[in-house]
Amino acid sequence: MELDSLYISIKIEKSRLNEFFSFKPISPNKDDNWSQWWESRQMYSKTALENIPSYSHSCIREVFDDLLKDPFYGAKEHYDEERQHWTFAVLNFSENYLEILPMLALLKQLEGYVLDGYALIFDWMWGGDTVMAYLDIREGTALLETVTESYAVELKRFEEANQSLQLLAEELGAG
Repeated sequence: MELDSLYISIKIEKSRLNEFFSFKPISPNKDDNWSQWWESRQMYSKTALENIPSYSHSCIREVFDDLLKDPFYGAKEHYDEERQHWTFAVLNFSENYLEILPMLALLKQLEGYVLDGYALIFDWMWGGDTVMAYLDIREGTALLETVTESYAVELKRFEEANQSLQLLAEELGAG
């Protein structure tokens, strides 16, 4: 089982983050961004992207809490009050595209709440070359990028994700 890692890095005021956490995860409508991203993915037995599933939790905070509670995932979050910056990292997140759709749907709900940030799902433990998903958030718009290789991700962002996951792995390994 080769699980990809998840890394989220967003600039957001604490009150806005808490407001986001209080929302219910919703199933988004499939639009051109979803379609183009799905078409760019390489997978076995690829099916058409008809419906985008969402988590069944009553609020978004519960989704992140579930990941944090289960030691299997190796998850950690941090909020930097001074920089108004939230990060969330998961070493063992997912190995298939259908499993990551609810998380991507949830992260797209950040649209309008976050001016700048990103989320990256990639094979960090296996060398970090292959990107499952890259959500770029700029000026309040959250777009799934069609990149499949890590070199296509903005270098500063990729290095931040790589370094944070490395520190998390060392921290969990030392425990």
